[in-house]
Amino acid sequence: MAATPEFEFLSVRQDEAVLHVRLARPERLNAFAGTVRDDLRRVIERADGDPEIGCVVVSGEGRAFCAGGDVDVMHDIRRDDDLAAFAAILDAANRAALALRRCRVPTIALVHGAAAGGGANLALGCDVRWGSETASFTQSFIHLGLAPDWGGSRLLVEVVGLDRARELLLTGRTVRADEAQTLGLLHRVIEADALLEKGLDLARTLAGRSPTALQALDALLASAASGASFEDQLALERREQLACFDSAEARAAFEAFLARRKR
Repeated sequence: MAATPEFEFLSVRQDEAVLHVRLARPERLNAFAGTVRDDLRRVIERADGDPEIGCVVVSGEGRAFCAGGDVDVMHDIRRDDDLAAFAAILDAANRAALALRRCRVPTIALVHGAAAGGGANLALGCDVRWGSETASFTQSFIHLGLAPDWGGSRLLVEVVGLDRARELLLTGRTVRADEAQTLGLLHRVIEADALLEKGLDLARTLAGRSPTALQALDALLASAASGASFEDQLALERREQLACFDSAEARAAFEAFLARRKR
């Protein structure tokens, strides 16, 4: 497993086809600072363009996943009335959120401790979200008189629906692990000691999936989310399924399945 020590607040390790990106500012609950937003975007874009990478895992070092934006930094910007500096932070967050959204490979968030503000929405931007019993989600923006960022206003609606998203954003209340799983913020809750191991096991499994099938899934889900008619969805399924069926991965998978059945 190779480490990449080029980033101040990120630890990046590659284990075969899995890229593990860990937010590494534990003394501040991994709150975003410095160039971490653009660094995260660069890492995701690098994984997206690397055919050797099949899955990206995002986690946090220490006792939290990510506390979102650094309130001390934002306070200083507010005190100085430096709106341009705050706009630059938002632009960097948007670039990272778009890179995550567009990433061709599956992404997994492993959430332990707090995921708040932009940190919560970073997790929501991942395809799979597993958490420990200590995991919590807080749409904390309203407490600072702010609106959501990192795509949270869209992601939260996609996950929990408009009505529940409104309640979570208006109250800014903290959602603990069990409720987070019920709402869909987490897909699974796992013992804290086993979260990383099981999450990386899942990543290795997803990294072995057919790239053609994954591309088809992305296209089909995007079409469904856009409100395509059932007829159009069927036509797209036909086109994508033919491409999958004709792929080298499908041929190999069929042969492997038949070989196992003959044993």
